[in-house]
Amino acid sequence: MDPLSFLFWRFHWFFRDPQRTPPAGRVIASPADGIVLYVRRVERHQVPSPIKRGVPIPLEEWVGAVDAPGEGWLVGIYMTPLSVHFNRAPVPGRVTQVVARPARVRNLSMTRPFMRLLWGMPPFEADSQYITENARNTIAIEGELPVIVVQIADAYVKEVDCFVQVGEEVACGQKLGLIRMGSQCDLFVPDRPGVTLDCQPGQRVYAAESILGRY
Repeated sequence: MDPLSFLFWRFHWFFRDPQRTPPAGRVIASPADGIVLYVRRVERHQVPSPIKRGVPIPLEEWVGAVDAPGEGWLVGIYMTPLSVHFNRAPVPGRVTQVVARPARVRNLSMTRPFMRLLWGMPPFEADSQYITENARNTIAIEGELPVIVVQIADAYVKEVDCFVQVGEEVACGQKLGLIRMGSQCDLFVPDRPGVTLDCQPGQRVYAAESILGRY
């Protein structure tokens, strides 16, 4: 890639903001563009993960110290260098918490899952310590289906942009924020009668348009 093409990609194409049309109905839309990294079951606020060789990790380490509504599922979406990096509300509701947490020590690189995705080597998040260590912004949305959206920064990110505040009503597909220069976005969906997920690791998704589940 020549220098001009690199600058165009890094400072213009990377921040593109295409119009998105959310699907109709009681759906859980993807909060981010990218590739599904994992779909993990959460029991008693514990997430079994290969990050620590199968040792369960407390959910609050993953999402960042917010009130998680019970047991459920955690969906991780790796935002590739070619993804749109705006994050959007997966369901309608009211923002009840916005919690920013700095990196525990420093932001770690996300190169490992990218390479595992590239080579088709699940579990794609294996040994990816950044998932619990990097800076993050957590947004809790309370509605007919309460959810938690977690914006996780990459090593090249100094901060995560958040466009919403506590008390604000958001529509499905509304922009919640932007993660600059690389990132991951996680979604916690609690167990509720009638809630089903229809997504799997390795699946490519698009913010506000791809359906991850229904309720």
